[in-house]
Amino acid sequence: MKLWHTKTVWEKLAREDPYWAVLTVPDKAGNRWQPDEFFETGVADVAADMDYLGEHLPELRRGRALDFGCGVGRLTQALARHFEHVTGLDVAEPMIERAREHNEQGDRVNYVHNPASDLRQFDDDQFDLVYSVITLQHIPVALTRGYLREFVRVCRPGGALLFQMTATVPLSHARFSWYPPTIWKRLKRGFLRVTGLKAQMSMNALSKSEVIDCLGKAGANVVKVRPYHAAGELESWLYLAVKS
Repeated sequence: MKLWHTKTVWEKLAREDPYWAVLTVPDKAGNRWQPDEFFETGVADVAADMDYLGEHLPELRRGRALDFGCGVGRLTQALARHFEHVTGLDVAEPMIERAREHNEQGDRVNYVHNPASDLRQFDDDQFDLVYSVITLQHIPVALTRGYLREFVRVCRPGGALLFQMTATVPLSHARFSWYPPTIWKRLKRGFLRVTGLKAQMSMNALSKSEVIDCLGKAGANVVKVRPYHAAGELESWLYLAVKS
């Protein structure tokens, strides 16, 4: 599936229910998130991840960080409490526009629209940390492999990558039935997704071994992998790696 489809879906989600699209708490669907409450979840999540980062890489420089798949800036704003400068990056321009409206960190944070399958906007060795949570799972795996290589490229030598990726998809995504009504529903749902008439986020997975292999070939050493429990029933992992 092409990047344009991912871009189309997330632009539509950004216009319809941007906070819930970023953090899909069931009872918050339908624009029920209050902005203050929504952004406070980012403060808590980032604080926990930065404690984890400090535990394993206490000497990591806290200069520049990249938040890949920033959405409306839930984690980007919180990262600015821990780094001198943070760049938020997203494929959906309406998300970036909303993130800029919520920026309370001045020029210590900037938001960049990136409708590309790479990070060509950035030179090599730019960031002390490349960070991404609950984003890669919504991107087709062929693109994710490329983004992982780009994460390593834009990270400075000795810098860190901290990101989450699912290793399984829901059973409903993998199961197939020849029952005619089921086939019709799948075809209809697929048509709506592909045409962008229905904004439905996809779920994708890369096994732990595939992720580690991709990082190693790109020039990063995995320091730690731990379960990412926020993914619920899915097998999901939080990866911490250092660029060689």
